[in-house]
Amino acid sequence: MPSFISVSTAAYDGYDFDVILPSLARCGIRNVEFAFIDGYVEVFTDSDFTAAFAAELKSEMQRHGQQCRYFSGHIDLGIENAAARLEARCRFAASLGASFVITNAATRERAGTFFAQADTLAAIAENYGLRILLENPGNGVPNLLDHASDAPLLLERLDSQAFGINYDIGNLLAHRPAREPLEDARAAMNIADHFHLKPCARREGGIDFVPLGAGDVNDTALALELLRQNKPFSLELPFRLHRDANAQPWRDEQPLPLDVIESRISCSLMELSSLHKQLTTTQ
Repeated sequence: MPSFISVSTAAYDGYDFDVILPSLARCGIRNVEFAFIDGYVEVFTDSDFTAAFAAELKSEMQRHGQQCRYFSGHIDLGIENAAARLEARCRFAASLGASFVITNAATRERAGTFFAQADTLAAIAENYGLRILLENPGNGVPNLLDHASDAPLLLERLDSQAFGINYDIGNLLAHRPAREPLEDARAAMNIADHFHLKPCARREGGIDFVPLGAGDVNDTALALELLRQNKPFSLELPFRLHRDANAQPWRDEQPLPLDVIESRISCSLMELSSLHKQLTTTQ
């Protein structure tokens, strides 16, 4: 698998990392994207982001020949204590060896606070040698980054050395269902630094998350273009997660069996491998 592709730990919601990292290694994953996202994975607090925990995770990764370049630690950067919360995530991500922290920008109602503290947020990231990648959300609440067309104007108001874009096509499906996902994703191609592939299937009453190639959107077409351009991306694959008809997240009561998770990740990787082979044989 190309070195610019990661797999998110979100697929393993409910498991400890001493189970997650060996399982990813069994699937052949060397690039790990850690996911600490409020409401989308097992409950955690900012106090969990300790130096000891980071050292433990880094040691476990080293045992399996893994590394972390991208860290998902989504918060709304328009909240009053965003600087403190971002610093906790940046410190932790840097200790893991990451270069990028993925988070949200801000809801439109918090835009003033976000822009007022943007320079402070940029300084925090730069202090830890990181860039902040802002992601389009999936919860339906009006945001400064609802879709790809919002990105250029947003970035114009920010420090380009500190801020970039992580585009999530799966989020768009729930957040702005009237937009055509592939068109929007292609519009983001020259703007975004990184992509999340999060295949979705519409169900009665909401959305489920499925392996690559099994969703309602042609994620494989996007994956092929990302591979062609050597654009970094992660497979997020939050199989335990669902969204209701109002785009709000909910999670299965119990974690999925480990063998089911590994099977779905492996299917997704096989799809990517097939696309990569298709690309290399036509070049």
